[in-house]
Amino acid sequence: MGRWLANFSRRFAEVTVSDSNRAKARRVAAELKVAARPAERAAAEADLIFVAVPIARTPGVLLRLAKVAPRGALLVDVASVKGEVVKSMEKIKEDVELVSIHPLFGPGATSLRNKDVVVIPVRPGARYQEFRKILERSGARITEMSADLHDQAMAVIQCLSHFVLLAYLQTLRSLDGVKLSRGLRTPIFSSLAELAKAAAAGRPELYGELQRQNKYSRLVRCSLVEAIHSLDVAFARGDYKAVRAIVAWAAAQFGRDQVKRAYEELYRRFERERS
Repeated sequence: MGRWLANFSRRFAEVTVSDSNRAKARRVAAELKVAARPAERAAAEADLIFVAVPIARTPGVLLRLAKVAPRGALLVDVASVKGEVVKSMEKIKEDVELVSIHPLFGPGATSLRNKDVVVIPVRPGARYQEFRKILERSGARITEMSADLHDQAMAVIQCLSHFVLLAYLQTLRSLDGVKLSRGLRTPIFSSLAELAKAAAAGRPELYGELQRQNKYSRLVRCSLVEAIHSLDVAFARGDYKAVRAIVAWAAAQFGRDQVKRAYEELYRRFERERS
């Protein structure tokens, strides 16, 4: 995401990149045709500072860079878990603007158009307002919320989704399911397999950090395990009432029209794949 942000920022600013791996910073800088400097030196001359490092390291980096940032600079992190990050921001005494953001996409995105960006405005000011206008002009949808509400939401949006796909891949692995299914597909299997393949392109360390750092993730995982267990028991008994209840809830929650459209889109994708 650091590379993505540097590339995006080239459109409206002079950019400098930093990394603990100096060779990597120089390589990325050469690719993007921007400057590369050590973090403290770069931060000391910056109006806007993005911190895109592993979640557990983010609080320490924020505290360190705040000490050298110019007065009035905007310091922004992009960590996917906000509880400890925002607590560390609230400890900063230096005269800088502080905003925690979470772009709800990865570096595979080609633009900000119709992308969600969550913002926790810790100590916003004029630079943040200017930055927000740039995001919105680029097509981003901005949602402001508290750090705790963000982490609750991401426990469902990220932790649950990743956990389901990783568990699916692990099950395929244990059953040798890829070999068994080779050449055979249903629309749902095909779509789920594509999602699982995309998940396999992600960074294992990030998946682990999301589960470890988000204090709500274990509750979500336990809810999933309990749901799987209860369905297993129901199927073993030949009791399908639970399935009827789930399907009825989904139709009411999403709307029957949306459910129908999703089914039709599933088949459109499936038939495009096979044509």
